[in-house]
Amino acid sequence: MRKFSFLPQIGISSSRFGIASLLTAAVLLSLSQPTQAQLGKMIKKAGAAAKDAKPADAAEAAKKAEDVSAATKKKNISIFFSKTKLSSATPQYTTEFQEGDNIYARIVFPKPIKEYLSGNILTFDVAYKQQGDDDYSVNYVKIDASKINQEATQLDFDVLAKPAEATTRYAQFMQAPSLIGMVMQHASPGKKEEFKWKIEDLEGSFFLTMKSAAGFTSFITPIQQKANAFKQDDDASQADLPGEFAEKSYAFNDPQLSKAAIIKFLPANAQVLKFVVGPGDDYKVMKNELGIILYKQTARYIMVAYKDKTSGNCYYDNMIFERPYEGNGKYGSLKVRTNGERIDCSKIK
Repeated sequence: MRKFSFLPQIGISSSRFGIASLLTAAVLLSLSQPTQAQLGKMIKKAGAAAKDAKPADAAEAAKKAEDVSAATKKKNISIFFSKTKLSSATPQYTTEFQEGDNIYARIVFPKPIKEYLSGNILTFDVAYKQQGDDDYSVNYVKIDASKINQEATQLDFDVLAKPAEATTRYAQFMQAPSLIGMVMQHASPGKKEEFKWKIEDLEGSFFLTMKSAAGFTSFITPIQQKANAFKQDDDASQADLPGEFAEKSYAFNDPQLSKAAIIKFLPANAQVLKFVVGPGDDYKVMKNELGIILYKQTARYIMVAYKDKTSGNCYYDNMIFERPYEGNGKYGSLKVRTNGERIDCSKIK
């Protein structure tokens, strides 16, 4: 904290009462009595004012102290960080972390968590910069708050948690481990990287230093993998089975598009749970802007829901088959494109 020094008030001592004082006395003697009386009153008032006045340095110091106090109150430190998983016991907060340290966080809200959500999502603005840089770059981290107590005023969450201790479900791709991993790829070993977290006027910061790029990558990779797995679990729990699965299933005229033939294009360990083909023509011909035939593709939807017997996870795929045009009215072998997603197995009925 900056220190301020105060200069003492300066008065006139008897040793300094010399020529200037004698000149003043001579001037007073040359004045009329009424004028002397009036001037005497003015001098008394000035003396009283000088006695009550603070030195300029003291006034300036008081103002600066007020400014510092106001700035401190405005900066609401409400997000704290720790190297160990937080519990109800007395937490050990810190702002300094090295490569290999796990990072856990706690945010304390003045109001219930629900007041800070948007569609069950808690969004942190995360600003970061390297030691010595002037400007911050800003990104965000989103946490899925659909399964937490939204009436609470405190939330513990993972930043770089041990994989075995991780519990936080992130709402979008930019998870905390992904963001930190991306930032540290461009950091300099031995230099602090500051991460400033903020929600509205609630904030908190920590500093992270890595020893080497290779070492940090090795440290953070399993943490990122665990966070990704949580994200996939969260996506699966929110996914819904498309309505086409409730419709009547039809068969293709092309024998190469029989149910058995289509299933062969799925992963080898897939257990088919639902299979449906829409009505319509088998194929539609695709041409370029000049009208030249490029290929033909299936004109019906093909929807398959299946379980991976190895992982136990369930998925659904929309499968599109194509045949490249080879000329003279002939088409080549079937190729397949798929798009779909993982889904909670309980939703496939």
